[in-house]
Amino acid sequence: MKILEQVAQSIVEQTSSLLGVSMSITDSEGLIIGCDRKERIGTLHRVSAQVIREGREVIFTNEKAKALENVLPGIAAPIRFHHQIIGVLGIIGEPSEVKKYVNIVRNHVEMMLQENFRTESFFLEMKTTELFVQHLIHLDEWQNHGELENYCEMLGYQFDQPRACILIHLPSLVRTKTEAKQFAKLSQLELKNFICHLFQGSLDDIVCPISRDQWVVLKQMEEQDMGKLGELCGQSARKLALFMNRHHLHCKVSISYGKCYKGFAGASRSYRQAQKALMIGLEKRREDAVYSFDSWTILPDIFLEEIDLSFLELFTDDIQKIWAHPEAEVLVETFIAYCENNMNVSRAARNLYVHRNTLIYRLNKINELFQIDTQSFEQCHILYVVLKKSMKDKVYKKQMNH
Repeated sequence: MKILEQVAQSIVEQTSSLLGVSMSITDSEGLIIGCDRKERIGTLHRVSAQVIREGREVIFTNEKAKALENVLPGIAAPIRFHHQIIGVLGIIGEPSEVKKYVNIVRNHVEMMLQENFRTESFFLEMKTTELFVQHLIHLDEWQNHGELENYCEMLGYQFDQPRACILIHLPSLVRTKTEAKQFAKLSQLELKNFICHLFQGSLDDIVCPISRDQWVVLKQMEEQDMGKLGELCGQSARKLALFMNRHHLHCKVSISYGKCYKGFAGASRSYRQAQKALMIGLEKRREDAVYSFDSWTILPDIFLEEIDLSFLELFTDDIQKIWAHPEAEVLVETFIAYCENNMNVSRAARNLYVHRNTLIYRLNKINELFQIDTQSFEQCHILYVVLKKSMKDKVYKKQMNH
C-alpha cells in the first residue's frame, strides 16, 4: 500500500533512534521498505508472508534466523490499517528483550498511518473543493456547467439555497521567507479547522483556499440574516488575527463579503462583489478590517472602479485642459476635497489646511477652466467622477511605465 511506502522509512528512523532498537518494515509483498540498516531496503523478506498469512506475531530465535535467508533474530508483527494487514513490522534483537517494544511500536506505526491517511484525505478533498470553487467563481469563463453539477454531486453541495461569499485576506502568508517558514509550521488542516470553526454553521457551508493569501467561504444564509454577517466577520477578523499571532504570523486580517443569491451564477456574483469590496477596502480604508459590498463607505469607489475608461473619451479635451494647467494637481486636489466634504467650503478648507479664501480662489479657477457652476451638485458630481477616474488612470499608466 502506497501510504505505508511513503512513511515507512520516516517511522523507522524516528522510532528506532527514540527507543534505541533496530527495526524494519516490509510491505504486503515482503519487500523491505523501511529499515535502520539501509543496505536491507529493497531486499525481499520472504518470511513476512507467514506473518501476513497467520495474522499474528512470529518469533525468530538466533537458531531459527540462521536457517532462513535475509532474516535476523527478533519478532515480526502484522501491521493493520482499516482492518486489513498491509505489512509487517520487525523488531530486531533477542526476542525476550525486544518483546516489550512490539505493541508500543506497532500501535505507533498504525497511528502514524491513520494520521497520514487523514492528512492526505484532507488535502485531496480540499484540492477537489478548490477546483470546484475556482470553476464557480470564474463561471463566466466556463461554457459547460455540467462539470460544476458533477462536482456538486460528488461533494454533496446544493445551490438551491441562497449563499453569500466571504473572502478572507491573510497577506502575511506571502510576505517574507521568515514568515513562509513560520507558516510551514501552521498546517493547512489547522487553519481550515479554525476558519470552519469561525464561519461554518453547517456542512453545507463551503470553506477552502483560492490563492496563497486568500480563503473563501460560501455560506448558506437568508437575506434577512445578512445584517448579522458584518458582526460575524468583525468578530472573526479579531479572532483570526489572534490565531495568526499565536503562530508568530503577525498580519492584518481583512474580510469582505458580497450579497446572498441562489444558484451558481448567484455565488459567482457574490464572489465578484466581495472581491471588489476587498480591493477597494484595502486601497482606501486600510484601517478597517471588514468590507461589505453594500456599504456606502465602499460603494462610491466601487462605482468609480466599474465605470468603463471609454467614458473618459467624452471628456478628453477637458481632461487635457486641466492636466496642462500649471496648478493642475492642487486644483484637482482642491475640487475633489470640496466634493468629498459635501461641497462645504469651510470644512474642505480645514481638511486641506488652507484658508477659506484660498479654496474659493481655486474653485473660481475650476469655474474658469470648465465653465462649471461649483454650486451645482449635478455639475460637480460629473466633474468629480471624471477627475477621480482620470487620476486613477493616470496613476495606473505611471505604474505601467515604471
